[in-house]
Amino acid sequence: MGFTDRIKIFGVSKALDYLEKDPDTNLPKLMEWVDKFGGERIVPAYQDVFHRALSDPSNNWYQLIKSMYSDIDNRVLKKIFENFIIHAGLLDWTAHNAAGGWPEGAAPWATLIDPSMACKMECKGCGAAVYGVRPAMEFDSLDEEIVARKAKGTHLYIFNLSNLLEREEEMIALCNKHSDCVFAVFTVPGTITDRLAEDMLRVRNLFPAICMRGPRPLPSEEEAMALLRRYKLPFGVACPCTAENVEQVGTEEYYDRLIALGAKFCWFFTCPAVSPEDPAGPMQLSELHQRVKAFRKSKPLLTLDFWDRPSPSAVGRQGAEQEALG
Repeated sequence: MGFTDRIKIFGVSKALDYLEKDPDTNLPKLMEWVDKFGGERIVPAYQDVFHRALSDPSNNWYQLIKSMYSDIDNRVLKKIFENFIIHAGLLDWTAHNAAGGWPEGAAPWATLIDPSMACKMECKGCGAAVYGVRPAMEFDSLDEEIVARKAKGTHLYIFNLSNLLEREEEMIALCNKHSDCVFAVFTVPGTITDRLAEDMLRVRNLFPAICMRGPRPLPSEEEAMALLRRYKLPFGVACPCTAENVEQVGTEEYYDRLIALGAKFCWFFTCPAVSPEDPAGPMQLSELHQRVKAFRKSKPLLTLDFWDRPSPSAVGRQGAEQEALG
């Protein structure tokens, strides 16, 4: 790590300490830090989003950011911000992407790793087709893939499978070795234990998305989320969408329920490979996508489509800016 990065990390740490003391008073001042470090590198549309999110208490993104200070351990917040902003160059990403995309042979800033699902990763517009990779499940194979992609600028790794956290020692070993990365893992509630929570507090760069298929959480899902809240750890929900449940998820009631449970993000899996026996139809997926876009304007919950078209990964600069202004 160079001297400049060390100075930036120190700045991130101090900014978060400053905000923790009084988020309502100091959160708007964070925009000064974003302007200082981001400057002209941030696309104007995204810069406008940042300004609104950090200066307007009624803005849903302001509310989401503020909730992180009350709900998440400050040490974890510092690590995640450090890895996203400094190592992943998040403030550079929008300008870099808008200027013409990633160079030939380079990796995007996030990679979906899916060693288990029966998916060819070829569907146009799907996140797996753009960001996906399918190494073997062994630790060495995963490690080699991360080393190679990190060298090209990728510092966010999303594991789409339900059993990797059952191999907790290997997952924690990856987090330890690649402490400059952020790892998200979609998992079943049974993998969430006190031991895992303690390990997550120690490494500080791993957060789970609990698989929740129904419009209402099962007792096991509620228990897993309650455990993560007790440890002040960030978590989200992964919702595989089917023809049966797609009308019941992505509703205001569903959003409000997840927010009340403490989730900070929800990823709607609308890929047909997730539910090959009962996939949601094209019209259902289109309607869900429109609801997701609408709630991004009003609900303090980060939501994404697995099949998110149009999206910054599938459209040019104008489309990306329209999505950002959402």
